[in-house]
Amino acid sequence: MIRVLLLVLLALLCTAGLARAQEKPVGAGICTKCKNVGRLVCPEHDKQAEERLYIDEDAVEYCSVIADCPVCAGTGWIVCPQCKPQEIVDALAKKKELLEKRRISLKYLDEKMKRPLCKGESAHFVLTWDLEKLKVEKKFVTQHQALHLYLTRLEQLYTDYTATLQVKDREFAEKIRVLVWYLPSDQDVASTVFCDINGHGGVKLMGIHPTYSLCGNKQNFQSDERLHRNIVHNVTHLLMSAQAPAAWIGNQKYGWADEGLAHWFTDRYWNLCDTYCFQEQNTNVDFKSGHFKVAVRKMVAAGEQPSVAEIFQKTSDSLSLPMNAVSMSYVDFLIFKDAPKFLQLVRKFKDKVPGREALQQVYEMNLLDFEAQWKAWVLATYPKL
Repeated sequence: MIRVLLLVLLALLCTAGLARAQEKPVGAGICTKCKNVGRLVCPEHDKQAEERLYIDEDAVEYCSVIADCPVCAGTGWIVCPQCKPQEIVDALAKKKELLEKRRISLKYLDEKMKRPLCKGESAHFVLTWDLEKLKVEKKFVTQHQALHLYLTRLEQLYTDYTATLQVKDREFAEKIRVLVWYLPSDQDVASTVFCDINGHGGVKLMGIHPTYSLCGNKQNFQSDERLHRNIVHNVTHLLMSAQAPAAWIGNQKYGWADEGLAHWFTDRYWNLCDTYCFQEQNTNVDFKSGHFKVAVRKMVAAGEQPSVAEIFQKTSDSLSLPMNAVSMSYVDFLIFKDAPKFLQLVRKFKDKVPGREALQQVYEMNLLDFEAQWKAWVLATYPKL
């Protein structure tokens, strides 16, 4: 009897195993070619793993460096020849359509500069990158790598900016253009063509067509970090001016908010502020080696800070160096109190509501209350050294 039961049990186990085997999808298992990814890196470019550092073709909508590749057509990938999954075939076909659209829409950049440019486009930015090499973290990277690295950095800034202030994508009418040149002569041409003003230093076009053009060579920026910091500062200006309603508040008596927010982001990432938006941007200026928080605390402790009434009357390019530092601290304080309200304050400024009235309407503080609360907060939170 026991022997019969064991035979029945064995038969049931075999039947169950057969059923599971029959349920297994045809072709299931690990593809030996692509490990079930469904695609392979295009073999025609960036062949070494080190060359692919910073490069993510999926993160961009267009990259001119590989756009003409006859194998991957600019996608950076080929369909796995062994498993050929249809969803990958469809996804790469869709990417190729997008690449062609972007190729056409970006053609004007080449035409204006009268030569093919190294350029890329991401979700919120168009970037031209004319520097053939750049030292990043003690290693030189290729032009292709740097293009992708800076598109990634720009998107990170956009994400941080919009999340902090709770800005919606729909508030930006156009993508922001950042144009980085090697030759001063190209900067001269580009600043005139794309920003409507000639300038050897960085030049911005504020408002609905936000653009920043700069000469990023070693003479102007001794390190990748310095260049990155400059771009973060100036793109912050573009973001504020471009968000609806598009307008630049820095040329009005709201310079402290315009300049303060740009400094706030560089302080947020590096604890350092060394970019200034004077009309002569090539002026070699410095304030306390860029350590604004320490400097502001010392001024407040000594009662030597510029008055809020005076700062609230200044445009961006008329702020003194100490005023730049205090402006960053004003923004720091207001974002600490309520970051989304700072965006409401900026909208009031764009509607030309006087600074003290806007502050009262949004944060429910008059100038005296604001200055008193700000000073107490600085003394309680900023470092002494």
